[in-house]
Amino acid sequence: MILKLTNDYYMKRKFLLSAFVFIILSGFTSAQTSGKITGKITDATTGEPIPFANVVVEGTNYGAASDFDGVYIIVNVPSGTYSVIASYIGYVKTKTTNVQVLTDLTTNLDFSLTSTAVSLNEEVVVVAQTPLVKKDLTSTESRVTAEEIDDMPLQDLNQLITLQAGVNRDDRGDIHIRGGRSSEVSYLINGISITDDYDRSQSLIVETGSIQELQVISGTFNAEYGNALSGIVNLITKTGGSDFRSNIELWTGDYVSNHKDIFWNINNVTPAANYNIQGSLSGPLLSDKLTYFFTMRRFYDGGYIYGINKYNPEGRAKVVGTDIIPNPGDGSYVSMNSNDRWSGQGTIDWNISDNFSFKVDAFGSMESNRVYNHPYRLNPNGAKGNETKGYSLFGTLTHVLFLNTFQELTLAYKYNKFDSKLYDSPYDPRYVHPDSLNVPGFHFYTSGTDLNRFQRNTKSLILKWDLTSQIDKINLAKIGVEYQQDKLFYENINLVAKTGANGQQVYPFEPYIQGIESPQHDLFERNPVRFSAYIQDKIEFESIIVNVGLRFDLFDPRGKIPIDKEDPNIYNPFKYEHIYHDLNKDGLIGLDEQTDANKFTLAEKEAFWYKETTVKTGLSPRFGVAYPITDRGIIRFSFGIFQQIPEYSQLYLGDQFKLTSTQGLQGYQGAQPFGNNDLKPQRTTIYEIGLQQQISEDLAFDLTAFYRDIRDWVSSSPPIPTFLAGISYSERINRDFANVKGITLAVNKRFTNYFSFGVDYTYQVAEGINSTSDEQFFSQLNGSEPKKTLTPLDWDQTHTLNANLYVGTTDWGVSLISSLHTGQPYTPTRIEGANTGTNVLTGLADNSRRRPTITNIDLELFKNFELSVVDLQLFVKIFNLLDSKNPIIVFGDTGKPDYTLQELTVTNHDKSWFVYPTYYSKPRSVYLGTKISIND
Repeated sequence: MILKLTNDYYMKRKFLLSAFVFIILSGFTSAQTSGKITGKITDATTGEPIPFANVVVEGTNYGAASDFDGVYIIVNVPSGTYSVIASYIGYVKTKTTNVQVLTDLTTNLDFSLTSTAVSLNEEVVVVAQTPLVKKDLTSTESRVTAEEIDDMPLQDLNQLITLQAGVNRDDRGDIHIRGGRSSEVSYLINGISITDDYDRSQSLIVETGSIQELQVISGTFNAEYGNALSGIVNLITKTGGSDFRSNIELWTGDYVSNHKDIFWNINNVTPAANYNIQGSLSGPLLSDKLTYFFTMRRFYDGGYIYGINKYNPEGRAKVVGTDIIPNPGDGSYVSMNSNDRWSGQGTIDWNISDNFSFKVDAFGSMESNRVYNHPYRLNPNGAKGNETKGYSLFGTLTHVLFLNTFQELTLAYKYNKFDSKLYDSPYDPRYVHPDSLNVPGFHFYTSGTDLNRFQRNTKSLILKWDLTSQIDKINLAKIGVEYQQDKLFYENINLVAKTGANGQQVYPFEPYIQGIESPQHDLFERNPVRFSAYIQDKIEFESIIVNVGLRFDLFDPRGKIPIDKEDPNIYNPFKYEHIYHDLNKDGLIGLDEQTDANKFTLAEKEAFWYKETTVKTGLSPRFGVAYPITDRGIIRFSFGIFQQIPEYSQLYLGDQFKLTSTQGLQGYQGAQPFGNNDLKPQRTTIYEIGLQQQISEDLAFDLTAFYRDIRDWVSSSPPIPTFLAGISYSERINRDFANVKGITLAVNKRFTNYFSFGVDYTYQVAEGINSTSDEQFFSQLNGSEPKKTLTPLDWDQTHTLNANLYVGTTDWGVSLISSLHTGQPYTPTRIEGANTGTNVLTGLADNSRRRPTITNIDLELFKNFELSVVDLQLFVKIFNLLDSKNPIIVFGDTGKPDYTLQELTVTNHDKSWFVYPTYYSKPRSVYLGTKISIND
């Protein structure tokens, strides 16, 4: 490819500047999956710049020509490792290999060309070293490439994310970045959201084998990223190339632990209890212009928490004809936290011409799992399981308008379904009466079934357009818009006993679904809409790099809220004027008007019951600057304001306000406040200052200090009185605030002298009013006043230390990853009284104690063999190498996971009731496997 600059380029640049002004009026959004290569081409003898030299990325259509100053710029280069070739008439062609391109960053690559009169070589090959200091990085982020992922002992993506600085997990396994709630993270694939906005989780599972580059942005991310408060996880996936490649990976193993006092049946080791089958194919399809990448994984984990089938769900006896016969369980062990999933990716990449390309990505996953339910430990077949299905389909058309200017149009569809039930049919005769679950406290169920059935799904249609242009040598400008329309379906059923015409329960028990007017049955659909736009510029001088941008967000919940706060339940109103027509228009409902025939229909009530919610909008400025202090050191500073729509569960769950005539404070199914369709976006302001410094040729560190101010977190309202005395309710409101401050230090050594390592340390203090939006609701149920002071958040982790080490060659290797962190807080529950004047303190402050320190080490050893065109690898992976009995939850009265004073004070309890296997992290597991690769 030979590219030359013409006068038309400068005319087109002026046109583009005008176009930016026009386009920004209609908005934009983008999240790049590519980077930039730039550098200078000079004469090796004189040092003079060489204009009009050609630079191409080998094996691709990407290239550029140097200008009069010898400078070239290549934009829109996909993330990956390449060879780059520079050539010019009269000079020896020079190739630089191992050139790494990272998303959103600039790779600097200079060439010194030797005259053919001086050298007889046909080609000069230079091996590039990836710079340890990224000069254009204006905020904190972590990046892990496919090559690095291959060298780590990993089971899933979340394990990899947690290893990055500033990231930790809570006791439920949810990910938190820089002290924020788990819902504050946005998950992207190739710049497209895969976040299920119902609960802000990942709508599908992406395996590490699909990832070309993992980008975790924990600092002040640019304006192109939105609807997140604490972090961005962007997964850049693999694509096909001009060479055929295939591999299959197989491994199998089991949990191997000595902690059989906690994990029943853990000493029963079965080599094939857990297994993994994963394979991929990639290469050209018909021609190099059409390539493909396919991968599929089947993963099964039999679990490590078992119950004993001592009792059957139907009870200890059953009726057969006229006889009552014993019905004991068979005493077998039953896994209560198994996981079975399929996942895959398919990508087709079509380079239609030099100016057009089209890419289709398809991702999908299916997962069946069980979540341990402690009371069912002796009746494990009575507990329900979960099924999750998710898939996404992206189509992206890329059009190169002219030199270093391109636009992308993406149409995406994503779907996620969650289903939780015991039996497929709600009328399955194996369901038993809820009275079967009535047992004394501290006792396991001896019969009974989980009568809850829950399903939901979220469908999203996304249209995204973005434009990127290297306007000149200094400015890389981006603008973009994105439109997203969601459709949320939700149904939650608590089965009840069917009753006959006489109002008496039918015998034998028959399960029954009440109508949607009942609090035992919720069924609704919601259709919110989002729109966002941004403009951003990356300004790159020799002495300073600046990222500046502005983002606009709009959200229409398309919801409705009750007009009368004293009587919000349209299905069961309290006020007579909301039940009956006022026939004589006197403003009163007389006895003669209180008849069934005079009642409002549901449609009639809907006409006057609700008012529409408001459209929410906001502007978010972003600014970051990196200042090189030496050729090996950079100081950076960044600032940003970020907004995020509350998860849809906060807006819509319980927004029908199905109040009953029960006295006291009410909420949705008694477990949380009612939803509020009119919640405002949550906000955070982030400040960050950092230093990157290369210590030697192979060693560098990154030191960062940050502060986050968080406002309008979703919380619970004070009790709202209703028309009937003694009945009140709570709804979700924007009330809580928090702040997080901390320091991160990351030290990395590149692979030389047969080893590499990385170490990162995080010191963090995360404090807020409430850790969850439900916390204040439960406090009010217990008669407590609203919180007014900051306390440590549930996931606050003061000290976190992660380390990874790789030792080996191309033939063998040993990889180790380890973590150590101080315990997260808990609230003591032992009562202690102390007289203070006329007041008595009856307890200790929330989250005023810490759990024990947690450590973990994972190990992988492998050996490679070359067999003609086949590469064979044998490996062993060991997770929790030392079989550490890490406590992730403790009893509030002792601060220990294995001992509580209740064992002494409760006179009647089941023997193993106070042994909670979920209070500990996973026990040790060992896997043996092989990986077979074919490369053409």
